[in-house]
Amino acid sequence: MLDINKYLVNKILAFLAIAVFTVHANASDISSKDFALKINQCVETLYADKTTYPTREQIPIELIIAMAAHETAWGKSRFAVEGNNLFGIRTWNSNDPQMKAKGNPDAPWGVKKYKDYCESIEHYIWILSTLAVYEEFRKELKWQNSIWKRTSAIELALYIAPWSEQGEKYVGLIRSIIASLYRKDFFKDIG
Repeated sequence: MLDINKYLVNKILAFLAIAVFTVHANASDISSKDFALKINQCVETLYADKTTYPTREQIPIELIIAMAAHETAWGKSRFAVEGNNLFGIRTWNSNDPQMKAKGNPDAPWGVKKYKDYCESIEHYIWILSTLAVYEEFRKELKWQNSIWKRTSAIELALYIAPWSEQGEKYVGLIRSIIASLYRKDFFKDIG
């Protein structure tokens, strides 16, 4: 009887190990291109509503992808996988669905959880489009569209320092990601 129980326990443990590995492997199997295409699909759906998202106020896809890529390690972070949070957006409202940072479980804030990527992107756009701290960002976005009839994600990135505690270092990181992706012709099938 003891050998049968030991056998069953070992089988169950082996099954659980395989199940956990498979779930973890699938969550991080998304390629950078697939991640970007998934973001692009959400953005295109949102931007189709020209009343809510007039063309002259649309944040360039290159900036959205670069920030999401940096914040989530191309969709592989725990916050992206478990909470669909692509931008590290925090909440201090205990009624909001949220996740706590593993190193700070008692923090008065959590990283907001979203039902899907699109909801996260919509909130990100709302933040950049409405909060006072991004007023200069919005002015630059409108200026570029009025003068150039297009936007430069690299130039707009100069105005996102408030997004991160890293400030200007964050700006440099995001600009570097955008430039690197342009050099690799990454955006040719996107947007």
